Amino acid sequence: MSPDIRSTVLSAADELGYRVNLVGRALRQRRSSTAGLIVPDFDNPFFSSLAQHLSRTFAPSGVDLLVFSADDDLDTELRGVESFIGRQVDALILIPCHEVGSERSITRASESVVTIQLDRQVSSTQAHFVGCDNAHGMRLVHEHVAAHADSNDPVIYVGGDPESSSGHERLEGFRREFGADRLELAGRFDANWGFRAAQKILDLGYESATIVAAADIIALGILSQIQAGGFRVPGDFRVIGFDGVGVSRLAHPTLTTIRQPVEAMSEAILSMAMGDFPTESVRIAPSLVTAESSPTGRFHTRTRSS
Repeated sequence: MSPDIRSTVLSAADELGYRVNLVGRALRQRRSSTAGLIVPDFDNPFFSSLAQHLSRTFAPSGVDLLVFSADDDLDTELRGVESFIGRQVDALILIPCHEVGSERSITRASESVVTIQLDRQVSSTQAHFVGCDNAHGMRLVHEHVAAHADSNDPVIYVGGDPESSSGHERLEGFRREFGADRLELAGRFDANWGFRAAQKILDLGYESATIVAAADIIALGILSQIQAGGFRVPGDFRVIGFDGVGVSRLAHPTLTTIRQPVEAMSEAILSMAMGDFPTESVRIAPSLVTAESSPTGRFHTRTRSS
């Protein structure tokens, strides 16, 4: 239609309060212009940060991103899949709750819609996957520790949920780089676990060490408890995280961490969702961000605070 007629029609629609029937448009175009994202929970701020980055990446494409929390429950996760399929989303993105148990959700989604696994992977399925190269991340940690930490100090690993692929991949990467005879503590991806792990390290008599956390949220709990115990970071303990987005900016002292390439991951997911990405699985290398909790100077004071 001509610009004048278009302007007249839109003005009339605005005066009448007309709103586009999105369901009707989806039926006509055979596209809903929506994508679904299922996260394990919102307690872990990394998942919230991922959702924010994805939403920003999808916005220019005209595709709305709808978000559902599985509340770390496999039945709820499957209900989210069914709900999004019923709403005829154009693509479904899942961060699986469990490396094995989430198979039924991934399989069900893949039967009906373009399905992309994010951050965590159920390897027994054929769904697309976009994630961080966790092995490369631990290699960067090892290079940093070898170059800057006291060689006489122990290196301790505080892990996250071993039932997720990211949890066990980071643990395996740590063992590969540092050896399997190090102290390893396994727990959850949350700050409370970081508190408890740090207290256990102190209870075991450690007064200095490099502590490698599987996630920044764990590192925040470690930093807090270590300093509450009268020790200095990095004067006595060095602390290194993993994620580099979201809560890392809240750390005191500032946190040395492995930053996940969330922007590149989001772009790859958008390309897969639009059918423009030729590869079904992609791992993108992270980067090391050095800060006060493990600086690039080789020193160790072993001085306790009052």
